[in-house]
Amino acid sequence: MRLRVFVVKRTGFTAKTQRREESRKEAKMEIKTTKSSKEPSDSAPEKGHSLRRKTVQRAYRSLPRRLVSVLPVLGQLTLLALLAAFFASLRHYVYTSENFNLRSVTFEGCKQLNTKALEQKIRRSSRKNLLKIDLKELRSLVEAEPWVKQAEIRRILPSDLVIYVEERVPSVILEIKGALMLADDEGVLLDKFDTRYGKIDVPVFRGFLGNSPESYKLHQEENSARVQLGRRMLAELEDGSSAFAGSISEVDLSDTNDVKLLLVDDTAEIHMGDADFLKRFRTLMSNMSQYQELKAQYNEIASIDLRFDGQIIYRPTKSSDVNVKAASIR
Repeated sequence: MRLRVFVVKRTGFTAKTQRREESRKEAKMEIKTTKSSKEPSDSAPEKGHSLRRKTVQRAYRSLPRRLVSVLPVLGQLTLLALLAAFFASLRHYVYTSENFNLRSVTFEGCKQLNTKALEQKIRRSSRKNLLKIDLKELRSLVEAEPWVKQAEIRRILPSDLVIYVEERVPSVILEIKGALMLADDEGVLLDKFDTRYGKIDVPVFRGFLGNSPESYKLHQEENSARVQLGRRMLAELEDGSSAFAGSISEVDLSDTNDVKLLLVDDTAEIHMGDADFLKRFRTLMSNMSQYQELKAQYNEIASIDLRFDGQIIYRPTKSSDVNVKAASIR
């Protein structure tokens, strides 16, 4: 019985002891847990400072590398700025310096053009500085001269102009209100007819719009077309024989549908129409003996019409003798 009591008591003591130990352990664990939760808050500022120090150190370490990479770009920008400043100062110099003022004007390819008068006109209308002269405007000014067909202009630095001119060639003689004028193949008036331009062995063209050189130019397009029609007619006759064109003294172009001719030393007006000029003129030349007979018979023939195939129509001057004489082609 005593032994059992002892055992029970011992067991109870042990249980109490265990509970105490467990409570102590729990208290210790709470203390440790509290300390561990406080420790990070104490060390956080130190870690933040260390991170910032590392970031700053890295930034300072990478700064030379950045400067090295930026230096070429800065060098290029500096070079461009220097070049821009240089060219700006150079431009200011060449546009303001007297060394670039126009001094001489040289003409090439001119025979008939009055170069002295044209040079004075150029100097009056152009700027002094050679580089400020508008070459397109100057070319238009030069080509406005009657004798100039085409012009090319070049600057010769520092102060010279060279003008290459292709002159118009006088090839026809026009009658305008009783005055004889020289013109080229395009019908552009050049000057009054004068022997100093040499011998021009061509028929006189008449029948143009305008009663003066100034009014002629107002109808330049239509008058040029008439000149070209007359030139085409003469070219066809020359293809047949050079003597054909040489036998004509005047060409009337007043009616573009009917070109009329006058032969040398003859007054009969020959109607050629507007086509087949060589064929029709050959018909007349082949029947010239017939024309001479009729001319002797009627004293004078007013006109000869070659526009009808198979016949030549002669109109005598005196209507009392006969109005129309149609002769068959021999």
